[in-house]
Amino acid sequence: MKRFVRLFANLLLLLLVFTVLPAGATAAGPFDEELVVTATKIPQPITEVPGLVQTIEAETIAADPNQSVTELLLQEGFTVSTHGGDASYANIQLGGAAAEQTLIMVDGIPLYGGNMDQVDLSSFPVAGVEKIEVVHGPLSALYGANALGGVVNIIPNLTGEPAERFSLSGGSFGAGRGSLQIARERWGLAIGGARTDGHRPHSAAERYDLAAQINLVQHESGLIKFYGGYRVKNAELPASAYWPGYGNQEDEYLFLNLVGKREYSNNSWTAKLSYQSWDNYYEGISDYSQEQDRHLSTRWSSDLTFRQDHGTHRFLAGLAFNYDHIDSTKVGNRARRAFGLYLQDLWDLNDALLLHSGLRWDWLEQHRALSPRVGLTWFPGDRLTFGLNYGTAFRVPTMNDLYSEWVEENPELKPEKGSRWELIGHWQEAEWSVTANLFLAQLKDGIVWLDPDGDWIYKPENIKKIRTVGFNLNARRDWGPIKTSLGYAFVNQKGWDDVAQAYTRDLNFFGQHRLYLKGQATVGRVTLNTGCQVVGRRRDERFTYGKEPGKMPDYFLLSAGLRYQLRTNYAISLEVENLTDTQYQIQEGYPMPGRNFKLTFSGSY
Repeated sequence: MKRFVRLFANLLLLLLVFTVLPAGATAAGPFDEELVVTATKIPQPITEVPGLVQTIEAETIAADPNQSVTELLLQEGFTVSTHGGDASYANIQLGGAAAEQTLIMVDGIPLYGGNMDQVDLSSFPVAGVEKIEVVHGPLSALYGANALGGVVNIIPNLTGEPAERFSLSGGSFGAGRGSLQIARERWGLAIGGARTDGHRPHSAAERYDLAAQINLVQHESGLIKFYGGYRVKNAELPASAYWPGYGNQEDEYLFLNLVGKREYSNNSWTAKLSYQSWDNYYEGISDYSQEQDRHLSTRWSSDLTFRQDHGTHRFLAGLAFNYDHIDSTKVGNRARRAFGLYLQDLWDLNDALLLHSGLRWDWLEQHRALSPRVGLTWFPGDRLTFGLNYGTAFRVPTMNDLYSEWVEENPELKPEKGSRWELIGHWQEAEWSVTANLFLAQLKDGIVWLDPDGDWIYKPENIKKIRTVGFNLNARRDWGPIKTSLGYAFVNQKGWDDVAQAYTRDLNFFGQHRLYLKGQATVGRVTLNTGCQVVGRRRDERFTYGKEPGKMPDYFLLSAGLRYQLRTNYAISLEVENLTDTQYQIQEGYPMPGRNFKLTFSGSY
């Protein structure tokens, strides 16, 4: 704990240096009024939306098109569950919510996570991605099942001004990466690939990806757009320090999406039709057993939305439908249909108050769910806003929960149900922007796997209750040639103890405290980037050995990068991650990479 406090103090001092050093610099102009769409399905200034929204913009994404979404989220300070390295399966954790409680979307279409309902972001490239919006808090009122912790919306756009862009990288652990993007006014293409020998024995990986977009119709009052993505990942999975088994995994993803939009007067219609498939093969090898499994998951989905602006109201109504099918060696041949109806209204009560309200009804085979959402945003001045929000969300049992080979069919298993209260404030000046929120979340009927008979046969049951208190602070200052940002997240997650009849179980697996600091300075053709993270007070009750059972070490990470613009269209950059060669683990038993570097040459023509 003393080490964490010392690191925290040092980072605050570093932030002060960032703040004071450029005192003689010319102040930058005011921030642009950023528009986001994921929180309400209606383009809104980020200061008006209900709840906390964080964005990763095109400039940040384009700085390294060879990286994956996982790496980008880690660099931007988000909590990501990973075993480390390119071979690892990885997913984001929002506000203490598990991966299957966080919805991942592409262009507003929820991705299907197969029999475990988890989406692997390690194979998703950022090449061709225009923006990523991360909305914290329950969003089942708009998107249906599995949006308890929040939503991550990956927004691609391959069209634009005619250009060809390329990027080539090489670095530690025999890593090599490359990407090529071709953009035209009505169509675009992105091709990429990566490989690595891995930082541990049996941890090599390779991935290939292809994305294409065609705007079939494009004019002021409407469009018809097709987007498709294809990804392949082959990975060697290393052994854990506590289990000698290792494995091999092959994944093949396909995503196709057709979008049509028509605007007239104060009304608009948007229709989306998509198909996605995930073919997963896994081979597990240990001294005790060998297993081979294959899971083929497919989803057909559609979403029809009508919007009408009438006076002080912005009204939205929609219908959504999913058909999921799984052919799996673990859960068999299964199908599930889901239907949703949602309504939303943004009502400007006066110049200072905006009322958000929404409601969605979902029907998923034997499950029914009603998800309300309401919020009030107050604008006491041009620079300051406050919001109070309440929402609910749910997660349906996965195919693995219902039909795993280890359990009998369990149709009585109930969906998880969550609710959250949130208070949020946002302030911005010409060169400052600060956002903070405080929230209380409750989860009931949580699904856990238990061994009730002590025979090593685990079964899912609805018993878990969790209470989470959290606080987030995000600040940035733009000095023109120097930009700095600070993020801090506090999460205190407690599980219900039936014996004590109280919330006493410490479930802060990914840490109660997470501090993130980032700085960028540009002088002429040279750009210097620095970033650091501190993660503190982590607990994992699954591990009961050691001096302090369940406690996991805090860690501090430092990164640095240097970019040199060779000429107008070409640049070379050097990035070093984990600069201090810190030994740490996110998942117990799986060491993360030590100090590593990447050299990149990129350009456009």
